[in-house]
Amino acid sequence: MFMEERQKDILKRINATGRIQVAQIQELYNISADCARRDLRFLESRGLLQRTHGGAIAAQPKGIMPEETYNPEDLTEVKADYLAVARKALEHIKDNDVIYITTSSVGYYMALHIPGNLQITILTNSVTIAQVLRKKENISVILLGGEMSHRGHCHDYYTVQMVRNIRIDRAFLSHDAFSLEFGASIHNSAGVEFGRAVMESSSMNIGLYPSAKIGKNAVHSVCSAEDYDLLITDTGIAEDFLQQAKEKGIAIELADLH
Repeated sequence: MFMEERQKDILKRINATGRIQVAQIQELYNISADCARRDLRFLESRGLLQRTHGGAIAAQPKGIMPEETYNPEDLTEVKADYLAVARKALEHIKDNDVIYITTSSVGYYMALHIPGNLQITILTNSVTIAQVLRKKENISVILLGGEMSHRGHCHDYYTVQMVRNIRIDRAFLSHDAFSLEFGASIHNSAGVEFGRAVMESSSMNIGLYPSAKIGKNAVHSVCSAEDYDLLITDTGIAEDFLQQAKEKGIAIELADLH
């Protein structure tokens, strides 16, 4: 089989199943791992797929701005990558911690799955997440208030002032997009000051970014990649990203998708 034919077949398989592993390519076409990776690099350079740790997945569309009234409760099915990242994040919570949980879907999954044996205080500026947490007797909830958006979030002047007066042990943050060049970014500038205030009040800042959010940029930068003490993503992340992050000294943990 010629190289062009092999690459077309690889792409066909990815589009049919959603992903492929380097080991699979080696076995299917009787080629070396280096040759398999060269094929994936070539296809990625043309925007036909996204390389991951050990293989590749179908090309991801660019991030889009969420609907004005979007809420994690509206999800009709569980996002496996978001849930995996949320579960990995829960491993970093200790008894008596004061933590902040992001308003994103990852934060919603964290709230749903927090163990019942942890005695902790959770700050949230999401009415939806607060509603989930109020039913857990082991958790003390501080709702960061202010003018509420149609998505059920508060991040105005009053919310910012409130969070600046609270000491946080660990902040779990996620935004619309993340890249090593532009950092964490969002579409709505209203959340920038709040995000920065949370990070300033926290002793440890942990970024929660499923691989689908990585390598993309929104409009407004909240922080640089290096501002995070730890970055949690999933095993669907591109190998190049992991290498570049390592060179920048960014600590990363991978949540297993399998």
